[in-house]
Parts: sequence; structure tokens; C-alpha cells
Amino acid sequence: MRFPLTKILHRLRGDSRGSTAVEFALVALPFFLMIAGMVETGYVAFKAAVMEGATREAARQVRTGVVQGAGDAGARFQQEFCPNLIGLFPCEDFYFDVRSFADFATIALPAPVFDAAGIPTNVQFSPGGANTVVTVRVIHVHSFITPLIGSLMGGGDGTLPLISTTVMRTEPFE
Repeated sequence: MRFPLTKILHRLRGDSRGSTAVEFALVALPFFLMIAGMVETGYVAFKAAVMEGATREAARQVRTGVVQGAGDAGARFQQEFCPNLIGLFPCEDFYFDVRSFADFATIALPAPVFDAAGIPTNVQFSPGGANTVVTVRVIHVHSFITPLIGSLMGGGDGTLPLISTTVMRTEPFE
């Protein structure tokens, strides 16, 4: 015996056993994307804080002349910087821009320029000598995993440059 369509619809109207599953399916994707975005935003803040501390510690070695006194100043700076990342981030993903100036009024730092691979192209390493003003910038490009957060925070390409800067006058170490 066949049921008329109206009887079937009337019987299904009162049945709500699958409504919770359907509602969860509708909100699950936005909910999990929001949670992933919050976790990744916290990760970026943590990475920036670790980078800031490592920059400060390595810049201290520039200020006291330890870096300038080494045979390869760039390698010595990296040797001072990388252990302060506490093994959490690969050191080769960080780029160093160290410039010296006569005094604080003459500081002019160009904005970082990145190539297609996300590597800054206008960095230099010139730590100067005693009693000079030195700027130390460490640049790292973070690539987002969460698609919406990456496009909102990174300017559309899913990356965000993190830049840590320290400005100081070196000590009379010579």
C-alpha cells in the first residue's frame, strides 16, 4: 500500500532527530576556521615575541663590539641570534639588515623590498665601529596556514612580514 505524499510530509514535519546534525554541519566549518585563526594569530604573536628577544640579545653584541671584532661579522651576528630562537624556528628563515649612521638624526631605513619568493632584497650588513649609531632589523616572512586570516592580515598573498628593530649607539669598544 502506498502512502500519499501529504501523509509522508506530515509525518516528517514532526520528526526532529536529524536537525542537530544538520545545524552542526552548517556551523562546523566557520567554527573550526575561527578556532584555527585564533590559534595561528597567537602563534604569530609568540613568534614575534621570540624574534624580538633574539634581536635584542644579538644587538647587544653589536653594541659592545663583539660582532665587529669577529672575522666574519655577519656570521658572528647569526651565531648570537640563532640560539635565542630556542630551537623553535629555523634560523635560515630570518634575514638581517644592520646599518650604521653618524647620528640619530640621519637614520633613514628603507622599507623592505621582497622578491617573488618572499626574500628581502635590500638588506645589508654594516655594523659600523665604536660610537656610531646602528640599526638592527631582523626580518621574517610568516606564511599563514589559515586561508581567511592569511588574506586579511597579510594583505592578500597569505604572508605577513615580521620585523624587529633595535636602534642604539655602540660603545667606545676600540
